[in-house]
Amino acid sequence: MQGPTDPSSEHRGIIPRSMEQIFETGDKMLVDGWEYKFTASFLEIYNETLHDLIGSGSEKIEIKLVNEKTRDVEVTNVKNVQVRNTYDVHQLLLKANKNRSVAATKCNERSSRSHSVFRLKIEGTNTRNGEGVVGNLNLVDLAGSERVAHSGSTGQRLKEAQAINNSLAELGNVIMALNERKPHVPYRNSKLTYLLCNSLGGNSKTLMFVNVNPLEKHLSETINSLRFATKVNRTDLGTAKKNKC
Repeated sequence: MQGPTDPSSEHRGIIPRSMEQIFETGDKMLVDGWEYKFTASFLEIYNETLHDLIGSGSEKIEIKLVNEKTRDVEVTNVKNVQVRNTYDVHQLLLKANKNRSVAATKCNERSSRSHSVFRLKIEGTNTRNGEGVVGNLNLVDLAGSERVAHSGSTGQRLKEAQAINNSLAELGNVIMALNERKPHVPYRNSKLTYLLCNSLGGNSKTLMFVNVNPLEKHLSETINSLRFATKVNRTDLGTAKKNKC
């Protein structure tokens, strides 16, 4: 998601590439009178607890639903940083990377033990007609599901694996509920789905990348991943509309 620490690398991740495009588009729209403000935060969900990857981490972080209809949520006690260019974003990513929870397992010497969520609030104002728009971008790095028999996780690693697998299962339940258009969608069953409820079922667009392993010994995991991807692909969230303010 973040890629190498070198911001000029051709292998830079989705976050720096997305921010490059956002800044470039914002600059192009200046000629039409649009001015934008970008505010970023970076969280991780570790063992069903929220952590601020760029803040002090001294206060408890909570998710609050501020609008039942639009499913907008607010995260309390997190550090929000105004970013004006790719350098600002790079510095933010460096700090977040140092605080991310990772550990070694038999399957991966640097295994993510948490989900991470890069959040960007975009506020636009047109200086010619006074029109205002607001939107939120969530770039999420999901920790992969883990088969304990293969990873050899015990103790704290086992607890982490169970939390990851449970939250991914709840994500699947939310997607299934949306796909079947059930009257109740269990967003609150995990921190991950509650944090992303506006992106999953609100006035939004959602894109998911599913990584699979080409090795034959991982065939069963690959098939499970592709089945999950098929389920996600069948889910219709409707057409997103511009959020005016």
